[in-house]
Amino acid sequence: MWLFRLLTVVLSLFFLVAVEAGLRILGLGYDTRLAVPVTGAPAGATHRFNPDVDRAYFGALDVIGPEPRPFQLPKPNGLYRILVVGGSTVAGFPYPFELALPRQLEVVLQQQSPDRRFEILNAGITAINTHSEVDVVRQGIACEPDLIVVHSGHNEFYGAGGGASTASGFAPRLYPLLECLRRRRLFQLVESCLHRPQKTHLLETLPADIAIPLDGPVFVRAWRAYEVHLQEMIALARQAGIPILLTTVPGNLRDQSPMNSLARSDLNQQQQREQAERQKAAARHFSYGEYEAALAILQAARQLDSGSAILAYREAQCLEMLGQTQAAADAYVWAADLDGCRFRAPRTFQATVQRVASADSGTVLFCDVARRLGEQSQFPVPGDDFFLEHVHYNLEGTWRVALILGQFIQERLLRTPWQAARIPTAARRDALLGVTALDHLAADTFTLMAVQAWPLRLAPDSPIQIERITTRLRRDYALLSPLDREVFSGLGLDAIQHNLLASMAGGYLSAGREDLAQEMLRRHGQRRPWDSPRAGAAADRQQSPGR
Repeated sequence: MWLFRLLTVVLSLFFLVAVEAGLRILGLGYDTRLAVPVTGAPAGATHRFNPDVDRAYFGALDVIGPEPRPFQLPKPNGLYRILVVGGSTVAGFPYPFELALPRQLEVVLQQQSPDRRFEILNAGITAINTHSEVDVVRQGIACEPDLIVVHSGHNEFYGAGGGASTASGFAPRLYPLLECLRRRRLFQLVESCLHRPQKTHLLETLPADIAIPLDGPVFVRAWRAYEVHLQEMIALARQAGIPILLTTVPGNLRDQSPMNSLARSDLNQQQQREQAERQKAAARHFSYGEYEAALAILQAARQLDSGSAILAYREAQCLEMLGQTQAAADAYVWAADLDGCRFRAPRTFQATVQRVASADSGTVLFCDVARRLGEQSQFPVPGDDFFLEHVHYNLEGTWRVALILGQFIQERLLRTPWQAARIPTAARRDALLGVTALDHLAADTFTLMAVQAWPLRLAPDSPIQIERITTRLRRDYALLSPLDREVFSGLGLDAIQHNLLASMAGGYLSAGREDLAQEMLRRHGQRRPWDSPRAGAAADRQQSPGR
């Protein structure tokens, strides 16, 4: 009997292995390796990052990243290669990869040290967290980086494997098993048959819980997991002999009101009514410019409910208007920490990054990007000066972070003095990056979609945020030429997000403006030199009737 059972198990395993091999031979399913061989790329390029690597983390749910930029293995002599790991803030959302943090960092370093060659590989993937980033670092080591930069912390709750995420459907401790299964073609086939395409925004899809109290069990589990995963990335880098730079991640503290303010659960109805009346009275005084009166009412309300995020946020606004900058900054930070919707990395995560990095000196470095960006803000804390919504940088915010990291790398790793005179002006920066007015219009288009989605639209000041973005969109759209408006309006969201310039070139060709099409393709070639032939084909497709 035992022999029959053993034979049954062996035959079953043989059948599964045979099916898996057959699917691979037939080219069915997805290759989920980070770096894959590439053909037809510029001279010398042998590999590129695989856009399907995220399938191991999210299954049939396709997200953006990493940047499929070709690179050479083995790494050429004299090239300083940096691997940047993170989520959508690294991937560049809502801007394209070529305007993201890694590309801007490359521009900064190249301007500072024109006698050296730099290559920054963008391994940012939308919505991943340190659960998946450990794997990205593990595979990224094979790309022979001279430095690994980890810029992560916002997605620990809702990213794949997070304690409050819908991305896996498994308990976080079983997520590694699910990731392993998703690399198998047979599992991919089964999952694709069961998958129902989501028609909602990704922000609406991922959160399973937006009422996570500070220091509650879900919060603590995510915090501990974050620390463990950072330590695992450090161990991988140390084993490979590669320096690793850990950074804090800033968020929009001033102009993103809490998305879910958790009130005390033991307040009776009378107390709840009194709290509501206090908030109304404080809002009325604030609107009249009576900030001291509003502040007094808010502080009285917080005596009853010290864990209310919205009360802390309103108090911060009053303190800012009264010129109490440091007190306002502390209150803004506290309000974000109390927000039950955990899209922004809490203050404790910043301390964790520093502690983990300082515990392992030598090849582990730490850069407090959040603090340094805060020092550069015109407000008590960063707001719309550097951010588009809750966590994603605008172009100026990305540039400031690139300068912060560039100076750190220049001085601490390259041992070269930082030269302020070599920092490009905004106009020169845009020329080096190939920025167009259409990029800002596209970014605000996707930003508006994000803030109108749940749970961002739950924020009390969401209407103000939406109006601010809408005003920018109308202004920038009005500044376009009539032809630009016509062509841009005719593009689909996929074309705008993934292939804006080539798609615009196709629209110009359809309008008989070959000169404008060639200029747009030139800019596309500047930003994606490896993609010029395909850009021309994309323009032709955009021009074709019925496309």
